[in-house]
Amino acid sequence: MKPIIWHPGDPTGPDLLGTVVAHNVRTVDGKKFLLKKGAVLDPERLERLAHAASEVHLLRPEPGELHEDLAGLRLARAVCGPGVRIKGLIGAQYQLVAEQRGLLRIDPCLVRAINAIEGLTLFTTFDRQPVEAGELVAAAKCTPFLIAEEKVAQAEQIAQQGPALRVEPYQPMRVGVLLLERVSPEARERFEDVLRLKLGYFGAQLGALVEARQSEAEIVPALRRLLDDGHDVVMLAGASSLDPLEPLFPALDAVGAKIVKHGAPAHPGSLFWIAYAGRVPLFGLSSCEMFSHKTVLDLILPRVFAGEPVQREQIVELGYGGLLEAGMDWRFPNYGRDAAPGAD
Repeated sequence: MKPIIWHPGDPTGPDLLGTVVAHNVRTVDGKKFLLKKGAVLDPERLERLAHAASEVHLLRPEPGELHEDLAGLRLARAVCGPGVRIKGLIGAQYQLVAEQRGLLRIDPCLVRAINAIEGLTLFTTFDRQPVEAGELVAAAKCTPFLIAEEKVAQAEQIAQQGPALRVEPYQPMRVGVLLLERVSPEARERFEDVLRLKLGYFGAQLGALVEARQSEAEIVPALRRLLDDGHDVVMLAGASSLDPLEPLFPALDAVGAKIVKHGAPAHPGSLFWIAYAGRVPLFGLSSCEMFSHKTVLDLILPRVFAGEPVQREQIVELGYGGLLEAGMDWRFPNYGRDAAPGAD
C-alpha cells in the first residue's frame, strides 16, 4: 500500500478514487463523521473529503492487495463448517453463529495456524461447548485496512484441512434408566421430571425405567433387558461408585460393558463413571447428578447425544476448568431451568 497525506485545499481528483481512509474524519465542529476509517473513496465520499477541516491520511492499494472487508469475508467463509453460518459484518468483524442447537467443535490447531498469519484474526468460544441456534460462536476479521491476497489464500488453504468450526446436531436417542436406589414416589416423580427435561433438550426420549435391588442377580437381567430393547444410552442411578463390593461393577462385566473411566477430575460429580457395552454408553448418576443441572454429567451429555464416543482422555482433560462453581452456567446446556421441577 502507498500512504497519502491529503491537506485541506488539495485537489480531490479522480486519482484519489479507490483509496482507503486510514482514520475517522469528522466535521469542523467535531460532532459528526464525514468519513469513517476503512471507507473506500467513491465519487460521493470524495465530495465529502473536500469539507475536511484537517489533513486526512489515505492508503492507495497496490496490485494484489485486498480491502479488509473482502479479506475478512473470505476468511469467514473458509472457516465455516457444517452447522455454522456468517451472520454479518459488525464492527469490522464477521460474526459466525450456530445454525442449529448442538455441540460446537473447534479445531484449535487450525485456529492457531490461521492466527499465526499476520493481519488475519479468528477468535472463538470453547471446543465442545453446547450452543443454541443463532448463538455467536466465533468472529473473523482482517486487522489492517489492506492485506496481501496471498495471506488470505494461505489461510484458505489451511482451513481446507478442517473444518475449523462446526456444530454437531444432537441425535434423537432413546434412553433407558436402571434405578438401584429405593426412593419415595415423590422423589421418583421429581427425578423423572428432571430427566425428561434434560433429555427433551437434546431431542432424546426416556424409554424404560427399571428398578432392581442392589444384587448382581437382579442387576444383570435388568441391564440385559435395557440393552436388548435397543436403548441408545443407559443411565444407572443409586449405586455407590466407591464401594469395592458394589454388585453393579461385576454386573457390568457380565453384560460385556467395559469401564472407560471411573472418577472425573471435576466437582460436583467427581464420582462420575462411564462404560461402554459395544456402542452403548452406560454411566452412573450420583444424587447430585440426578437432580442438578451443573455437574460433570452435564458436560458429558452434549458429547454423548452428539454421537461422540467419550474417551478416557476427554474425561482426564476435564480437570482443567473442572471447578464447576457459580458463574460457569455458560458451560452447561440451557435446559430451561425456570421450567424445571425441583431443578438445582
